[in-house]
Amino acid sequence: MEKHNIGAMIKGALIGTLSGTGEVGSAAVDAVAKVLVTTIRGTADVGAALTAAVGEVTGSAVKTAGELGVDSTGAVSNTTRGVIHAAREVGADLGDAARAAARGAIQGANEVGGDLGATAVAAVRGTIGATGHVGGDVSKAAEEAVRGALEGAGAISQTAVKQVAQALQTGVSESKDLVSAAVKKHTPTN
Repeated sequence: MEKHNIGAMIKGALIGTLSGTGEVGSAAVDAVAKVLVTTIRGTADVGAALTAAVGEVTGSAVKTAGELGVDSTGAVSNTTRGVIHAAREVGADLGDAARAAARGAIQGANEVGGDLGATAVAAVRGTIGATGHVGGDVSKAAEEAVRGALEGAGAISQTAVKQVAQALQTGVSESKDLVSAAVKKHTPTN
């Protein structure tokens, strides 16, 4: 399935979950997971197909939230949770999915002028919560989410990298030591 179609399906799913509530909650997790699983099931390389789709999915979530005037950090966190649930369901690597999700979220936030630091924190928090819920390796998935957020920021500017690194080191209290170590490991030195 083409990237554009996945983005449109995610946008439709997120708009559907917003009707009547005004927030992107757990229904978004299920909607995102369902779209991803349906899209990639039956492809020859499920892991590669999921990773390729995930950046578009999280970017679409950020853009949709912005268009609807909804808290984009909630959209990022819940979309990332949906990505992790889908990865577990199809047997894809959770770390690869977390990395692609965080990178896509940062790119989407940049496109709509969103807060890159808050977006990175939301992606990592969503990853930590969902990975723990599905019984995955939380430290690996969290490290890969940090890495993806920093890669996404690196594609923007060195200032963006510093903003994301700072936000991650101060904003993810659930796994502060783990996140801090991952930021130090994956922040490019220029």
